[in-house]
Amino acid sequence: MNILIVTQQLIPHSGGLSTHVLDLIDALRGRDHQVELIEGGQAIEGRARRAMRYATSFGNRDRYRCSAMTAVIQRLRSLTERMLSDFKPDLVHCHDVYAGAAVADLLGQHDIPYVETVHGPALYEHRQLTERAPLHNYEQLILGCERRAFAGAAHLIAVDSGQARILRDDYDVATERITVIFNCVNVEEVRQLAGGEPPFQPRGHFFLVPRRLVPKTGVRFAIEALAKMPEQDVELVIAGPGPLREELEGLAAQLDIANRVHFLGSVPRPKLLPLFRLATGVIVPSVPTTGVIEATSLAVTEAMAAGSVPIASAIGGLAELIDDNDTGLLVPPADSAALAEAMSRLVSDDAARDALLSRCRQKVEQDYSTKAWLDRVLRVYERALTGTAAPAALQTTTT
Repeated sequence: MNILIVTQQLIPHSGGLSTHVLDLIDALRGRDHQVELIEGGQAIEGRARRAMRYATSFGNRDRYRCSAMTAVIQRLRSLTERMLSDFKPDLVHCHDVYAGAAVADLLGQHDIPYVETVHGPALYEHRQLTERAPLHNYEQLILGCERRAFAGAAHLIAVDSGQARILRDDYDVATERITVIFNCVNVEEVRQLAGGEPPFQPRGHFFLVPRRLVPKTGVRFAIEALAKMPEQDVELVIAGPGPLREELEGLAAQLDIANRVHFLGSVPRPKLLPLFRLATGVIVPSVPTTGVIEATSLAVTEAMAAGSVPIASAIGGLAELIDDNDTGLLVPPADSAALAEAMSRLVSDDAARDALLSRCRQKVEQDYSTKAWLDRVLRVYERALTGTAAPAALQTTTT
């Protein structure tokens, strides 16, 4: 089968979507499918071109963002049109709504189906990251892209039940057109990379928070939890960039634990995974923000594969990935006291931690491995190509 993958993101980049796409490409090629990738966002434009675009927008941020994203969509459409001739795909797989909007009408004209994977609600994500006045026209552009992408797709993959609910409730997508498939992890690759040298040498017990420093990731609650732990020799390693770094560094200083909280900034995946292996636990303390609820997190499955216990907020896809007290620990969101208690448990009870680790390894190999995931994706491709609906079981589960 010839499969064309399209995303407005640059691949690779720091983030779960990039790993998702790269794992999908490798897995498909491993099954002897032919795969091509179309990628590219605003970063492809040079500085001079961006400056000119901003100037022609007369400094209006709303107009500038609309102009830039429209150019991205046009570029994706043009590249896809060329690939229809050169590569002749049997199916197109889009990984964001801008890609879906770019190819929707084009593929309809050529009678080629496309599958849309929904990693998260684009409009809600945008609002979460907007610190200044709302960009009304840009938000309408995003909403239009979502509607076009979802309406034209032969089938949609939601990475958790929450994304499936949004598709049904907010966009009127029929249930039989949606299949929930949790994100996977390349277990062998993770374990190989995890055996490398870390960028930080811990002195004892430490917890890793591999999260961007934005409101929805809830990093502040991990810092507060560290301050509440009775163990005074435990450290926190925070790996990720973001606009809240200065504020979070101030919080650590205010709580008098600045010497035990280490901000590493953006860390390449080969350097980050050894920290997963060495950490006492990996924390994903996400909180609902501006309608955004954490979907399935690659950090959770990578922790399971690398040999660390995940601790996560009991929300969204996180609560679907982890069976509390079995394959990790779940705590209420924004509850630093509960998080501190979970962290102390892993530090003080080696037997309990080892038991959790054993079940984590079994769970990730059985349910979240690349092989199991690709089998489910290929069944979606078959349904898209044949025009058949998903069985009822697949609309709400990962099987």
